[in-house]
Amino acid sequence: MRNSSPKKLNFSQCLAIGLGNIIGAGIFVLAGTTIDAAGPSAILAFILTAILATTVGLNSAELSSKFPKVEGGVYSFAKVILGDTVGFLVGFLRLISYAISGSAVALGFSGYLIAFNLPIFLYYPIAAVLIVILGLIEMHGLRFTAKFEQIFVAFNIIGLVIFSLVAILYSHYNPNNFYPFAPYGLNGILQASAIAFFAYSGFNTIATLTPDVENGEKVVPKAIIASLFISSSLYILVIVSLLLAMNWGFYGLQSNPLSIALSSIHAPYWVVLIVGLSALTSTLSVTLSLIVAGSRTLKQMATDALLPNYLGRNNKISTAIIIFIMLLSLFLGNVESIALVANFGVIFSYLLSGIEVFFARRRKIKSTFNSPGYPAIQILSIALSSLMLIVLGNLSLELGILTLIAGLIIHVIHEEIKSNRKILNK
Repeated sequence: MRNSSPKKLNFSQCLAIGLGNIIGAGIFVLAGTTIDAAGPSAILAFILTAILATTVGLNSAELSSKFPKVEGGVYSFAKVILGDTVGFLVGFLRLISYAISGSAVALGFSGYLIAFNLPIFLYYPIAAVLIVILGLIEMHGLRFTAKFEQIFVAFNIIGLVIFSLVAILYSHYNPNNFYPFAPYGLNGILQASAIAFFAYSGFNTIATLTPDVENGEKVVPKAIIASLFISSSLYILVIVSLLLAMNWGFYGLQSNPLSIALSSIHAPYWVVLIVGLSALTSTLSVTLSLIVAGSRTLKQMATDALLPNYLGRNNKISTAIIIFIMLLSLFLGNVESIALVANFGVIFSYLLSGIEVFFARRRKIKSTFNSPGYPAIQILSIALSSLMLIVLGNLSLELGILTLIAGLIIHVIHEEIKSNRKILNK
């Protein structure tokens, strides 16, 4: 019987890092926004999004099993199967997504603290300090990082379960809370699905861990599927609980829907406190997980020579660069526009995952895990991802395409420099 390597992650640690990115600030903040967009049919929106996330998750699970020695997740899958150019573009978009998302979530943490009457001038410094501290934690290694994520994730899950149980027990069922069920029709459900999708998208972090997980080609697929099952169940439970607690029309665009719901049913103060602390802790878990995914993608791109190779010499260098990019991202002017680019990048990379499974199967690349329902699952993932890209709107598509063009120019210049160096070294 093979002994487990003390330096590698086990299933629970791998799952914790993934859940740290999925069960984060998104559900604490965006749940009310999805209800505002779709009314009570936000339940259907989360179910639709869970289906999309599951199809993409099955793709990622199969691909991580086929390529257990790469760290870049969706970037590496695109690079190995679809070539260097497509791989670079996916990696480029994902690095933007990790950096922007990480800085935005860190600002969310800062915003929570400022709400406790801290001076407003500390808004950016708090976020910057948080990013640096979490980056230093990641530099201590994955096992050290996983211990923090296990604590954060456990507390987040406990907070959401307590919220749901209290909301169900303290609420008095009112059918008007669910009427009209779909006030904005199919368009509202699709808009809410696009919002909800980003509460699920963190499972790709697990796919970046495969080389550092004991028996990764078997464990990582299980962790991806488990993370989606746990997060989907919790999310749908939270949405139902919110609707039981209060009429859907009162949520609006409030950034603290769970606290509002607890206030409306006069929940005990200790419950409000635990849920509030869970929301705060979730920003820590997501930011840390994004640093992990970003640094490993950057390191793998440098190792593959798609970026200068000195960036991939060790994990501390790649982590330091991701921290630096996140710190710069704190001061971006139009964060909303850049967030649209980040959203485009996430869905674009997931759309490709179904295509990659097709190519991998045709090449008969062996794996210990194969997605069930092939090829229907892959067709569904491509179709739903395409639908989500359309729902994001024209601005997101336009900015996304411009970013792809910019990435292509950077890639061509880098390849030209590499080619010239080879000629000079001969």
